[in-house]
Amino acid sequence: MRVRPVDWPTCGNLGQRLYRHTPCAAVVFLVLFGLPARADTGAAARYSAAHGERALLVWQNGRLRMERYGAGASRDKIENVYSITKSLCALGIFTAIGHNLLKLDESASLTLTEWRSDPRKSRITVRDLLNQTSGLSPGFSQIYSANLRNKEKAALGLPIVSLPGAAFAYGPSHYEALETLMARKLQKQPLAWMNGELFNPLGIKLGAWRRDRLGNPYFSAGAQLCARDLLVAGRALKQEGVGRAVSRVPTSLIRTASAGSSANPMYGLGFWLNRRASDEDAIECDVEEAISARRPPWMRSCMSRRAPSDLVAMVGSHGQRVYVSPSLDLVIVRLGRQGGFRDPDFLGAFFR
Repeated sequence: MRVRPVDWPTCGNLGQRLYRHTPCAAVVFLVLFGLPARADTGAAARYSAAHGERALLVWQNGRLRMERYGAGASRDKIENVYSITKSLCALGIFTAIGHNLLKLDESASLTLTEWRSDPRKSRITVRDLLNQTSGLSPGFSQIYSANLRNKEKAALGLPIVSLPGAAFAYGPSHYEALETLMARKLQKQPLAWMNGELFNPLGIKLGAWRRDRLGNPYFSAGAQLCARDLLVAGRALKQEGVGRAVSRVPTSLIRTASAGSSANPMYGLGFWLNRRASDEDAIECDVEEAISARRPPWMRSCMSRRAPSDLVAMVGSHGQRVYVSPSLDLVIVRLGRQGGFRDPDFLGAFFR
């Protein structure tokens, strides 16, 4: 296992001396310099290592504080990031909106003409699809069936089970409908367009990408990236960096995503949110566990009450995570290979 040790910023020696001799002054010092006063990277790292860690990176205040990899992993090793794919594709759709190629509240049926004659499907907007509140059946078995020839046809043909905007239903249907919408808007494969307009300018190199037998890329799961490229994506989410790629991800959409939806305040436009963390009645929950629960308590949930309320996460199965806190200038990338990893436990260890 290769480890880049945790360090302090340039002024960190002063912070360490303050903490040893005058802890109260140290807290003030850390707040002024944008550092979490009770961050315990070591405890979080130990928790991560005990739960199938593949990679752990901590970026703060413009510097890489920790970088380590488990057996068989490395800084350039491409990993399956599962449903983090949704968040990456959401950034691509934000970029398309920034290009005025589509609008957040436009009717999807303007492009997905198969839906025009359905009184409920015709009301689905791009926002509904990004929020997973379109009302479509989640479509796991239909869209993830082995050797599926045409996932686009499968997604567009799914039944609608609730009014658009009324309920959050996690599943691949919404994002596979978005992939079809983007392909028709662009008149080309959307992944190639996103490569040219977002990923390549950011320096993100995509690995293999899950596709159906016709070659259509999955927008709901199936991307493969290395941990360092996920770090770049996390920095882009908090609008850090230079270059035209970051400027093309509209800040207004980042703010809109962080507000969540009325159906699920914990999820906004492709990203998981900790915005309820400061509520007195907030319930901590692990995202993967909540998705699998029969009746998840979305209205009162957060990932961690100890973590800042502006924390945003990209989440994939098996403990794949990218956590971003703009207020702390913090990005954490954590990749895993087994179950058991929990957001409240990891974040609770980090923000002691």
